[in-house]
Amino acid sequence: MSTTLTHSDATRLEGAQRLAFLPSLFGSDFMISELTVYAYASRFITGYNGGYWHYHRLPDGSGYMVPDMENVTFCNPDNWFECEMSAETAGIIITALVLNHRSFYHCHHDNDELCSHFCRRYEALMSFVDTHPDASTIYRALD
Repeated sequence: MSTTLTHSDATRLEGAQRLAFLPSLFGSDFMISELTVYAYASRFITGYNGGYWHYHRLPDGSGYMVPDMENVTFCNPDNWFECEMSAETAGIIITALVLNHRSFYHCHHDNDELCSHFCRRYEALMSFVDTHPDASTIYRALD
């Protein structure tokens, strides 16, 4: 039986459902991770000045955050990537970056439980990315 997630498997959370999302996605590191998402948005999304974010949960417990914007210009000077894309695509990229970087941080600070948590969430998000219509853009931005 295949458990491959598709783009339609992401559920946008509303109201009280939002309260448990960040602790579920980021574990006990959710406050720092949330701030890191906003900092990365400021760094990578041209013209980003803060604002509301939508939360999307995947069936396996992973998920991603999306800024409340239409199309954005995402620029990563570290890998020479620049592209106009949907806010959803940019949110997936930023969430993946944060999950990856926080797993690295916790791995190197002897917190194996959080390291494993972030690795599982990252791997699940990337499995979802495989079926996303903008998968090639996401992978180029993360390269």
